[in-house]
Amino acid sequence: MRRYTRRDALGACGIALLSSLAGCSALPTNSSNSENPTYERLDVTAVYVANGVELSMPAEIQTVNETQNADLLVLPHDTNIDAKQASEWLLEDRVLALLGESSEATWLSWARSDAFRDAFENEGYGDGEPDPSLVVGARIDQLITTYRYTWGDEPSDRDVLEALDESLVAIEKKTPTE
Repeated sequence: MRRYTRRDALGACGIALLSSLAGCSALPTNSSNSENPTYERLDVTAVYVANGVELSMPAEIQTVNETQNADLLVLPHDTNIDAKQASEWLLEDRVLALLGESSEATWLSWARSDAFRDAFENEGYGDGEPDPSLVVGARIDQLITTYRYTWGDEPSDRDVLEALDESLVAIEKKTPTE
């Protein structure tokens, strides 16, 4: 009967470890996805990104220079846009996104306004904890629906773009077809 030595055991472990790593280069990686993310709705939506918004838009996403040409308006959290203008854009079936630390405070100031109360049938509004870094709002029938996103750290451009795309997909699913 053969006795196994420590050298035999170490050799067997080393072979097992190396053979398990040998095929790793053939495994799929996410590096191609991280370089070229795909979007379901965002890449077919005209997007206006206001001055003051720190967001790099990839070339495959159509950006416009004028708000009247946009279906999605990305505004800074401390925007000087008032509730009347925001409600007009929502009535025109545009999607509004506020990006930054006081996004929710800006959104709630709009939601509590007479302009919103007169234009929409919402009977309340939500205040989340922790405060979201991104608030996306859209009109569905005569109601406003919002999507709120919070990240532990400062969100990457990719995080924000994926959240915007996710919101657009959800809004499209909720919107009745005519």
